[in-house]
Amino acid sequence: MDIMINAALFFSLLALSSYVYAYILKKERVFLISSLLLLFSWLLSAAHTAIFSFKAGRLPLSNQYESVLLLTQFILMISLYVYFFRELKPAFILPAAVLAPALFSLLNLLDPAVRPLMPALRSNWLFFHVFTAMLAYSFFAIAGLRGLFYFVKKEIEKEDYCIKLVKAGFVMLTIAIITGAIWAENAWNRYWSWDPKETWSLICWLYYAALLHMKRTGFSAKTFYMSLFIGLLIVVFTYFGVNYLLSGLHSYA
Repeated sequence: MDIMINAALFFSLLALSSYVYAYILKKERVFLISSLLLLFSWLLSAAHTAIFSFKAGRLPLSNQYESVLLLTQFILMISLYVYFFRELKPAFILPAAVLAPALFSLLNLLDPAVRPLMPALRSNWLFFHVFTAMLAYSFFAIAGLRGLFYFVKKEIEKEDYCIKLVKAGFVMLTIAIITGAIWAENAWNRYWSWDPKETWSLICWLYYAALLHMKRTGFSAKTFYMSLFIGLLIVVFTYFGVNYLLSGLHSYA
């Protein structure tokens, strides 16, 4: 267990607790405290990521521990950026307040050992593929939890940031699939092999493509918000479920 990750977990739990307290007792100022606690949590995890990268001599991109570390960074960064630089609304930090403790706890269960890259991973495409995939998952995760929040509260988001998050995630996932295909051709001499990770990435891409299309054709807000959460479940299976339940060329991830 890394002391910085545990400290980040501690601050993220405080952030979640303060958010719940503020929500129940309608203490608007406490939401700002919750966001500052998340900021401390992010700074600690960012420092850990920097140290990890220095020790490894590369960015954390090669296995489940490293990708979760990167995913956590992105979720916190996106949420805090929107909250502090776009509009101070509590709903903007709710996904990070929920996801950060879960992801930091997961990091304590995964192996943090620094290992040399496998031959298949020694490619310049590693950065572009994994970086964009984790960004896509981050946008989808935030949108999914915000969608669930609005669905339960029966509210409609005025600025419709959820659709902006989905569009950003869709673009990143498209780039991830394209760069992954190019990388696969270099590594395995074929662009597509219907590997379980490839197949579920395609399913995820098709789902969000359909979701964006349906939104343009008059999808009701309630159905759209619930669909965002269902999309998050597909993303979770694509990212975690495939790795542990299905074997394939991406089993090292």
